[in-house]
Amino acid sequence: MAKQILYKNHCTPQEQPDSGKYHLDSDCGRRMTGSNLLELGSDTTVFNTITATAAIGTTIDFIFVKAKDITSGTVTISLDGSTEIIKLLEGEAFASQIATDATPKVHISGVATVEYFTGT
Repeated sequence: MAKQILYKNHCTPQEQPDSGKYHLDSDCGRRMTGSNLLELGSDTTVFNTITATAAIGTTIDFIFVKAKDITSGTVTISLDGSTEIIKLLEGEAFASQIATDATPKVHISGVATVEYFTGT
């Protein structure tokens, strides 16, 4: 039986002029939003918990990662296995449809607990 995942993302682009305070990015002028309803097959994982750096799947279509508890250190996500491009603070999450040839990896330095699930 196929599963459906509806996920929504948004960001408010910020810029920091010389004054030191962050302001809404004048090039954009608004919050960017998006949503997607993704049809997945039966190979969708339940929540998994990790406390050390780990690869979290190959040939997957969807990824959700949440930094549940960061005692010390950092939690970053790489979609190619090595280039850490997304940093999560405690309580933050990342969800996205990804290319099936991506090799996502969660990098944990220090002490942290991370939950994730994937879908194909």
